[in-house]
Amino acid sequence: TVLPTMTMTGTYEAFSDAVNVTFSPVEQSGRNSSGQALMQDNTSDVVTNEMVQVVFCLLYSSIFILGIFGNVLVCYVVFRNKAMQSVTNLFITNLALSDILLCVLAVPFTPSYTFFGRWIFGKVICHTVPLAQGCSVYISTLTLTSIAIDRFFVIIYPFHPRMKLSTCITIIVLIWIFSMLVTLPYGLYMSHHDDTNGTLANETLPENRTFYCEELWPEDMRKVFSIATSILQFVLPFIIMAICYICVSIKLNDRARTKPGSKTTRREEAERDRKKRTNRMLIAMVAIFGISWLPLNLVNMSNDFYSDINDWPYYNLLFFIAHLIAMSSTCYNPFLYAWLNDNFRKEFKQVLPCFNPSRGRSTISTRRSEHRTCNGNNDTVQETLIPSSQVLPP
Repeated sequence: TVLPTMTMTGTYEAFSDAVNVTFSPVEQSGRNSSGQALMQDNTSDVVTNEMVQVVFCLLYSSIFILGIFGNVLVCYVVFRNKAMQSVTNLFITNLALSDILLCVLAVPFTPSYTFFGRWIFGKVICHTVPLAQGCSVYISTLTLTSIAIDRFFVIIYPFHPRMKLSTCITIIVLIWIFSMLVTLPYGLYMSHHDDTNGTLANETLPENRTFYCEELWPEDMRKVFSIATSILQFVLPFIIMAICYICVSIKLNDRARTKPGSKTTRREEAERDRKKRTNRMLIAMVAIFGISWLPLNLVNMSNDFYSDINDWPYYNLLFFIAHLIAMSSTCYNPFLYAWLNDNFRKEFKQVLPCFNPSRGRSTISTRRSEHRTCNGNNDTVQETLIPSSQVLPP
């Protein structure tokens, strides 16, 4: 499937085949013998190399720290400044929240399960982690889709009423509810079981029993759910985003080719440039998201439909590389804001004065820009702050 939860949890079976000696016969007939054979054949598995594990741990730790720090910073600067609480920025904040959830619940658990060769986090976490992982990815994709649709109407139909903040919040709540409902099967079809065919010591001493957390789907349901998930979580949203941004790009290019006339003010030119930068940022977000998750999606689909790939000695290494690329997407969005959005950059500098050496010599002036549109929407608030250099004297 496209959903990374299926890879994180679905490939637990592949992980177990590579590192575990015995399996519960209740889970899958014939797994004991295959597991024994694979254990003997996987001594050359690159992922079991201690140095490789150290490298992966360092990379995962870096992603965890950068992802948490950057996305918490994004949430903080939006919540602390009401002028930053526009429709687009609230969607971006929701995206940051989903990235935080992904950092906390995906980055630590997936490599830990593989490196330890057993599930050490208990039954409750076994059922909740896959649900939360899948939910966070759905939230990210649906939020990016919502941003694309909002950009489409803002650029293509500039005189139509803007989406109100209350409507935006309602959409965000619905995204969370929908994401939890469609990923509920991941929590339901997880099996937390012990090594019932272990040694006598393992059977008589509960503290020595080895536990595993694996998917246990009804026959053929996994592939059906995988296809449905691919369409809902990846294919359909990206088609919508592609259509929206192609239309937006065409419209912006048409406007850019129009030479400014005598009636065009400097403020209008600056506003046009700001909108172009904003849309470049949003398009970059979608592109980064797609590129980051593509390798893991391919590995995931291969695992669902070609189970023999688990016998490949480099499968675990391939999975971890793809998984690292996917998890690194949680670090990109804050950098995109700082690089392409002047207002986020100014807010970052205010929160982190050590990165703004000129802060002591001058203050950054920003104003909240409120305006009434010609369509009568009195609640419209300009989506970003006007940079201080563009604020005209009263």
